[in-house]
Amino acid sequence: MDTDLPRIDIEHLIDAGRWSGYQKRVLALCTAAILLDGLDNQILGFAMPALMKAWHLPRESFVPVVVAGLLIMSIGSGLGGWLGDRAGRRPTLVSAAGLFGLATAASAFADSLPMLATCRFISTLALGAALPNATALVSEFSPAHRRSLSVSISMLAVVLGGLVGGALSAWLLPVYGWRALFLTAGGLTILVTGALLALLPESPRFLMHRPRRRAELGRVLRASGFDVPARFAPETSAASEPAIGIKALFRPPLLGDTLALSAAFLFGLLGNYLVFNWGPTMLAALGYDLAVASLGAGAFNLGGIVGALVGSRMMDRFGPRIPMVVMAILGTACTFAIGPMLSGGLHATSLVVLGFAAAGVFMSGLQIMLFSLAVNAFPAPIRAQGVGITLSLGRIGAVAGSGMGAVIVAAGIVPFFAVLGLSCLAIGIAVLAVRPRKSA
Repeated sequence: MDTDLPRIDIEHLIDAGRWSGYQKRVLALCTAAILLDGLDNQILGFAMPALMKAWHLPRESFVPVVVAGLLIMSIGSGLGGWLGDRAGRRPTLVSAAGLFGLATAASAFADSLPMLATCRFISTLALGAALPNATALVSEFSPAHRRSLSVSISMLAVVLGGLVGGALSAWLLPVYGWRALFLTAGGLTILVTGALLALLPESPRFLMHRPRRRAELGRVLRASGFDVPARFAPETSAASEPAIGIKALFRPPLLGDTLALSAAFLFGLLGNYLVFNWGPTMLAALGYDLAVASLGAGAFNLGGIVGALVGSRMMDRFGPRIPMVVMAILGTACTFAIGPMLSGGLHATSLVVLGFAAAGVFMSGLQIMLFSLAVNAFPAPIRAQGVGITLSLGRIGAVAGSGMGAVIVAAGIVPFFAVLGLSCLAIGIAVLAVRPRKSA
């Protein structure tokens, strides 16, 4: 009987404990999965010029595939979070990684746009399902004083995945063609899936609510460096008891957090996808060559890495609200100032790079930090669903940023950066609406 066993507060044990090598291994495995997620997510963009040439298709032919992929990824995020809270973070992440690896590899054998679109729709569904579970696993294995940092490190892998994709494309496309690019990306993902299957444990915060898996929970805790007896009973607070499915996210007390985080993700993704998809086009329209346009996009990503790492350390020290609101205010002021600075004609390359790097520190940095805020906003039993649903709703911003980009670019560089500034401001307001909550 559980009443006769020593009781252990699992949440406090992990939150107050050290960051062990075993826990860091979980971070490394999930980061590898997210990196391949980022690579596979962006691979169509890298391959598109070669596909246009091989199949004699205009760029416009691929727009429905890209937009539909974003919408399907939104469905995958919600579905993946729901599965993760029921079947487990580990099996959902492993299955999702394996599926998007196989679908990406299968894309290499497509001989028409409809066949390629089918493969991409399967892969984007799985890509969406992987992210909330990887985020939940990283969060639930990390002590409180390293949680924001570890989540941000894992999410930076999305950016690194894009950089890896660019390097692979530069190497493979000129010599081996687009099919080799899809095969390589899919093959790497399948290899990582094998490592996840062999080495990745289930979340202890998920296992603590499954009495039949108590022995597995003990093994995971001992491997993480905690001295727990062979038999024990987890101590659970009322706040950590399992909620009633997805309905809990859309009724008090979590309703306000769900809506605020969805809005924050929406504006964050709107700004980031605006830069990713249309930043280089805008610079080219202003007369900059492709090298400068590429440097601007790269500087935005690198700025995001710096912003996320510095911001996440501040979150671990001061909590999420103050650092994120300060970054939102600074980002609003910075991006509103950059547009006029770049609007007076062609400027030095260094000004363009510094301008995009500064925008990246705040816009891209805030987007990455939102995941740290999200994992702390929802209790453990519905954490994957919470992250998945808010990210799913927020992906409307990615569609909007991609779809409205041509209009915004046509309006000029000042409106372009003004949209980024307003997005930063909206993120800050949304963050203020999220209730402070003790992580669990």
